Amino acid sequence: MILLVDIGNSFLKWTLADSGMIAEPHYLNYRESDFMSVLTQAWTSLSEPEQIGLAAVAAPEVVAKVLGLAQVMWPAATVVKPSAAGQAFGVTSAYVKPEKLGVDRWLAMIGALHAYPGANCIVDCGTAITVDFVAADGLHQGGLICPGLRLMKQALSANTHALPVAAGAGGVGLAADTDAAIDAGVLWAAVGLVETALGRQNQPYRLLLTGGDAAQLAEQLAGDKVLDSQLVFKGLLHYCAEAEASG
Repeated sequence: MILLVDIGNSFLKWTLADSGMIAEPHYLNYRESDFMSVLTQAWTSLSEPEQIGLAAVAAPEVVAKVLGLAQVMWPAATVVKPSAAGQAFGVTSAYVKPEKLGVDRWLAMIGALHAYPGANCIVDCGTAITVDFVAADGLHQGGLICPGLRLMKQALSANTHALPVAAGAGGVGLAADTDAAIDAGVLWAAVGLVETALGRQNQPYRLLLTGGDAAQLAEQLAGDKVLDSQLVFKGLLHYCAEAEASG
């Protein structure tokens, strides 16, 4: 059994993989004061994993706490902690400095290439929204980054006098109140980013969405799309399999 852990900019996601099958992920907000105690309780019920795959873009102190807990609980488990590279598992990075690409984006591209053969546009809708294009031959064409839905709302609240963060207004169209107008405005901004990016390519791409706000964004996007919450884990599993084979 393999414990797969993805520490993003706000949430820790974890799941289990066995015989190549990945279970549904669990989510915890690591900014909560009781995060470590909740995580400890959740992991106490697990059987001992043979490997721990860890992908992290969070602050080093957060990663150190989570990794420290895992190593205390399962000292015999092998830790696999990949980083973005110039080429791996059929994907070639477009970055001049490949190590500067977020490992979550890198793993999502690897996961997408193997799970969905062909040309893919991978949109991760989390704290930030990232858009990456990967051709059918695995060549990364480059990507885009903008604030996620929540960050866009927070930016409005922080830099205006009377525009508080809209909490669950649920606006998806032209609005008659401020909260709904904010909800719809940031959602349409994200939709515009994705649809503009797709429209400016010289070939068709399959649209793959992942991340916490993927379903909300997918409802507003035209055309076919695929929702897959496990893309990062699927990429991480390739590194774990390689480590096991070489180990």
